Parts: sequence; structure tokens; C-alpha cells
Amino acid sequence: MTRFFINAAMAFALSSTSSFATPIHGEGNRAHAGGAPSEHIWLAQGNSGKNKDKPPKRGRGSAGNDNPGNGNAHRGNGNDHAARGNRSAERARGKNGNGAPGPQRFTTAEREEVLNRLLSTAAPTDRDMRRVLAATALAFLTPQLLVANVPGDELITYLNCPPGLAKKDPPCVPPGLAKNGVTYDEWVSYDQDRYDTIWVERRDEWLSSQALVDPDPESMLLQSDQIATLFDLDPAPEGQRYALIDGLPVLLDNEDYRSLLLVNQMAEVPDLTAGTPIAPTAALTQDELISLYRLPRLGNDENYAVVNGQLVRLNDPNYELLQMIRVARGVL
Repeated sequence: MTRFFINAAMAFALSSTSSFATPIHGEGNRAHAGGAPSEHIWLAQGNSGKNKDKPPKRGRGSAGNDNPGNGNAHRGNGNDHAARGNRSAERARGKNGNGAPGPQRFTTAEREEVLNRLLSTAAPTDRDMRRVLAATALAFLTPQLLVANVPGDELITYLNCPPGLAKKDPPCVPPGLAKNGVTYDEWVSYDQDRYDTIWVERRDEWLSSQALVDPDPESMLLQSDQIATLFDLDPAPEGQRYALIDGLPVLLDNEDYRSLLLVNQMAEVPDLTAGTPIAPTAALTQDELISLYRLPRLGNDENYAVVNGQLVRLNDPNYELLQMIRVARGVL
């Protein structure tokens, strides 16, 4: 499969000049945007729309440190250090842990050049988490609510049903938990403490299995302060930082962020049609992502997501970790 590299990403971000705003229309389980290819993109020309419907500021404290903790990164013998050096070189070339092209490392200059256009790429109105957070606090689905009866623009206001899981079977349930027999009714009956416990257990298992892999913060496009600006949030408290998963800002401690970096490094970056910028604040289902960005259909163990403004493809185990972060650490 072909993948795009940073020069391609910059070309995508800098080449689009459309200023149309075309809504998504549902058709069965597959969303689509009608019209010419350029109409599949929501663009706000210049900075127009950037200051509309901003959410109230949340969180207090000084700006967090965007350098992740190294944990066990320095332990091991000479051969281990050499192996990690090879992995670091692969990441610099844009390879993930499977040897396939993955997220690129971004220099400051490259990031700033792309971000100016990325941050002005508006999401469809009924899928824009900036507008949602400005209008209402996020809630939790309960067993009394059937997903099939909840409109899409309302469904994204429920923290425990990420849009990428809304059309799964069972709906809303992370794939690994679903395979272990967790039902929709059971999943949506949990409270915030239970979601947090599940995430921390999964996180610690993941970090233990990846103890010899160095996290690479340069593989992330949007940084904490930029996400805070985008959503008009107060700076992240000391020792924490913001990330952005499928349109929703999340507040992460060092261990959370290390996990996100490692998951992101295992992702693949699909090839996009030239002139297709990503709307970082959009909360979209799998079918809507495929339709909006003209992506290939997914296999049984594949999922699309947008992480810190970059579109990626993940297998079920890594996608589950990503969605657990979103559920457990979403900014309410």
C-alpha cells in the first residue's frame, strides 16, 4: 500500500484553497458528501470561523511539558541500544513497528507551515466538537438509550460512545472488550471511575509490553499548546498535556501520553488525494471518514482515526487503546 510522507502532507495542506462548507448526509450506514471532490472538504478561508462558538476555558495551571517520560528507555545492553537506534531511524523515515510507512517525524518549521492551514480547516457543523463543547457538557450513554435511535449530531455528545465505535457490533464497545463478551448494556452502565480503571489496566499492560520502544513526540503533528488554542482551553496543568483524538481533546499525564505516542507510532498513514486537508475537530464515524477523505474500505481488523490532526489506520488492539484514552481522558 502506498503511504504519504511529509512533503506530500505539506502539499495536501498548502494546495487546497476551497472555502465551501458542505454537510455530511447519511445514507444507510454510509455517510457521503455530494458534489465535486473539493466539496468533500470543509474549509474556512484564512482564519474565518476560528473564533466562532468557542467553548469556555477549562482546566487551570501552567503549560505542561511536551517531552514524554523516558521510563525504561535507557535500560538494556549494547545490542538493545543498537536495536532501539534502528527503530528510531525507521521512525525518522516514517516506518511503524511493523516496518510499514507510518507517521512522519515533523520538524518545527514543517509543523508550523502545515498547521496554519490545518487549524483553519473547519469540521462539518453537526460533527464539530468545538461547537459541541461550546454548547453543552458531554454526557454518558445509559442502557435506557438505544444507539440506533440517537441522531448522529447528538451521539457525539456522549463520551462513552466514540464516533468510530458507534456503528460497530455491539455499538460503542471497544473491539477487544466486545470479543471478550462485553455487551452494549454492560459497557454503557459503567461510570467514569470504571472507565478510568479499565484504561489504566490496559495502559500499564501496553507500556510493559513496549518497554524497550522509545516514544517519539516528533511524530505528533498538533502539540498541546496548539490544541489548547484551538479549543480555547486553559494551558494544561504541569505534568499534563492535551492531545486530540477524533475531534475530542483529551488531558493526559506522562504515562497516558507515552501510551498515545507508542500507539501512534504503530499506526499506518493512508494515502490521501491531493488537496485533502484534515478537519482536526471533526468527530466522524468510520463510514464518514471513508467518504469524506475518499479512503479505501477497511478490513475486519482495521480502523481509521484522526490523532492530533493526522489521519491514521490502526488494527483493533491499538485502536481499542486509542478509544479507551478518548473515553477515560476526554475533556468534559
